[in-house]
Amino acid sequence: MYEIKKYNNDLDLSFFYQRCQEKGFFNNASQKRLIDSFDRQRYFDLWILFYKNQPVGSTAVHDFDDVMGENSYRICVRTCVLTELLPIKHVRTKEGITKHQNICSQIFIPVTLNALPKDGRYYITSSNKCEASMQKVNGIWANLLSRQGVIKKIKDVFYRGADQTVWQLNDEEFVKQIDQHTRWEYQIV
Repeated sequence: MYEIKKYNNDLDLSFFYQRCQEKGFFNNASQKRLIDSFDRQRYFDLWILFYKNQPVGSTAVHDFDDVMGENSYRICVRTCVLTELLPIKHVRTKEGITKHQNICSQIFIPVTLNALPKDGRYYITSSNKCEASMQKVNGIWANLLSRQGVIKKIKDVFYRGADQTVWQLNDEEFVKQIDQHTRWEYQIV
């Protein structure tokens, strides 16, 4: 079973950092990049996904007021999943994306939304950087979900050292769609 834990200093993430480094997921490969780089944010939370007691994924959220105005949050930040350590093999398929049968839709976004103010506005950013799977997020994942009305392209910005596309999450549509499909079991620890 999957477990999702809110980050605290007691979590041993050395295995996760090492695997991320090996895979070229540099934004997730150290505490400095994954956590400390957000120390100037007014609001920041990070969750770590565990499978069989091993850290296998991460996602974060931070305030986004400086870019999108008051009560704005950037979600799915530093999202990473070590899929080779999981029993699922359809995370990156078009059907896995459009039917929300992936860790981001099933676990990361719901956990994040439950932690944030209900009247907030939620944004996801993507880029064409070669690092990790960012080009696939920008070119495939975002386009499929925008066609379904789950996210909407707002604008392109230069943010945190990279050209990024800002997508607004339609949280009502997201919840409506995810409820139409199989929901995964996971435990919030």
